[in-house]
Amino acid sequence: MQEVQKHEIEKNEVERYLDSGSQTQITPEIKEIASKLHGTVLERVQQILDMGPSLVTYKEHDEREFRKRTGAQIIGDKYITGCTDAALAFIVLARASNIPTKYVETIDKKFLREGGEYFSGHVYAQVYDDLKDQWVLINPMEREINVSFPESRVLYKEGLDSWDIGIKDFEILEKLFNEFREQWLLQNTE
Repeated sequence: MQEVQKHEIEKNEVERYLDSGSQTQITPEIKEIASKLHGTVLERVQQILDMGPSLVTYKEHDEREFRKRTGAQIIGDKYITGCTDAALAFIVLARASNIPTKYVETIDKKFLREGGEYFSGHVYAQVYDDLKDQWVLINPMEREINVSFPESRVLYKEGLDSWDIGIKDFEILEKLFNEFREQWLLQNTE
């Protein structure tokens, strides 16, 4: 009985990450791009990563746009400003291709230990590989599959997208990261 319940919970978690968040709505334009993807989950993931440079270019970070665009807007605008944009564009295409995909927000341990004006993290995605029955970490910014979770980072939160985990702009990110840092320091004193 417990095994069945565990399987149902895992199945529900996987299905949850096929849903769209407010920032990862699947538009007709996104469906059109995703319709060209074929093969296994990891083959489709590789195709998305490979098409990235033809869909978007890199533009310097702009705090006015930070965490304010949707995945579809990022692809429509044809540029990313960093790892969040790269992850959102990847996630919306992956979900449109029926790949359960998590948004994964991390914080650098250096910031957690030392604090300071400059804080940093990185955004990843995780896709569910149904053939291996496991989640696989993806670094959309670097176009890498199956990267191991970096020892230099700590998981902050997972969700459907940035807005789903409560981060809608730079000020909110700064506030939440500093609050997380305070709690992390209490639990990780040496």
